[in-house]
Amino acid sequence: MTYSMSKSDFLFLAVLATLPIQLNKFFWPSHSFVLGLPIDYRAITVYLSDLAIFAYLAIFVLENWRSLPKIYKDAKTIIWILALFNLYLFFTSFLISYQPFPALWFTLKIFEFSLTSIAASVTFSKKNLHGVIRHVITFSVLWQSALVIWQFVFQRTLGLWILGERTFDSSTTAIAHAQILGHQLLRPYGTFPHPNVAAAFFVISAIILSSLKLSKRITRVQIFSLLVPVVATLLTFSKSAILAIVLAGLIMRGSAKNLLFGLVFLAIIAVGSLKSVSDFQLATIAERLMLSQASLDITKVNPLFGVGSGNFILELSKLNLFSLAEIRLLQPVHNVFLLILAENGIIGLLLFVSFLLVIARQITTKPKVAIFIVILVFASLDHFLWTLQQGQLLFWLSAGYILSNQKN
Repeated sequence: MTYSMSKSDFLFLAVLATLPIQLNKFFWPSHSFVLGLPIDYRAITVYLSDLAIFAYLAIFVLENWRSLPKIYKDAKTIIWILALFNLYLFFTSFLISYQPFPALWFTLKIFEFSLTSIAASVTFSKKNLHGVIRHVITFSVLWQSALVIWQFVFQRTLGLWILGERTFDSSTTAIAHAQILGHQLLRPYGTFPHPNVAAAFFVISAIILSSLKLSKRITRVQIFSLLVPVVATLLTFSKSAILAIVLAGLIMRGSAKNLLFGLVFLAIIAVGSLKSVSDFQLATIAERLMLSQASLDITKVNPLFGVGSGNFILELSKLNLFSLAEIRLLQPVHNVFLLILAENGIIGLLLFVSFLLVIARQITTKPKVAIFIVILVFASLDHFLWTLQQGQLLFWLSAGYILSNQKN
């Protein structure tokens, strides 16, 4: 019996397909500048993936109009916590935020992704759609992996602007590099805003692919689609991604005992590697510690409600902080929880953590456990899941996957 996909199913596949594509249009109103510098985080940006999301949500509601009461009943808890969180963000944007407009734009994006996660949980639950979802993700992973490998081998980009690829090479300033045996190498970006985001895409995609098996017999293509993103991830030199891969592997294939042993082993490796940390890595660690302390200092200004979404960098500029290389620090703290605490206060952080706890209660399979742990790793070590379009889409689609009825 063949399965006829609905229009919203096709559009959901379009959302998945456009996730790696960074094609966008920036608008730079006056509030997007801090100390005369344009800040992407505060700009108004429309992505190709936004258009796919809007179309998907509109058609999803029209097709499931009569089923909305049942969808609400099945996901009542998560819908209520998301409604409270979004209402709180709107409230702080209008009445609390130090600069309302960037806060309001950011809140609208969170509202968009919140709706996407609920709709995605329904679409992910359609068993007959799993095979097609796997094909779409596999295709995205393979072409993105090929691009990452190309960029690393040739130490430059291809100029695929139509896919959102930026133009740079290993000599370009303000580009992520890795120090290998005294040589400075370009960390490949793919079509993502940073190598760490590309690595997160590979890790999460690999976990989902491993759970959406087409048959009991694993084919060579399936094995290839799982191994290639692992190689691409290693080439991004993302330490958080490597940690996530190890933890995900232990969760997917090991027992609780093996997981504990793996964590101890990773801790030993981390302590042992401290002796070989380069000056560049020490500077990076120092910057992250400074930003973490700055987030706590900003929180003290308004601990209950925060300074408003999107306003972290604006408040950071008032602290007059510089890196060890005498570069002005104007970037979000590399921890989603600290960033939410500073921008949305204790109340905002409690609502966000409540959302995560509700998601955790819906975990029914090892792949879902692995994705949840991976999300926590990236959220604790970076900010892209909360501040960048592709990172946000990764986070909310992962939430939709966990909330779905999809099983191994």
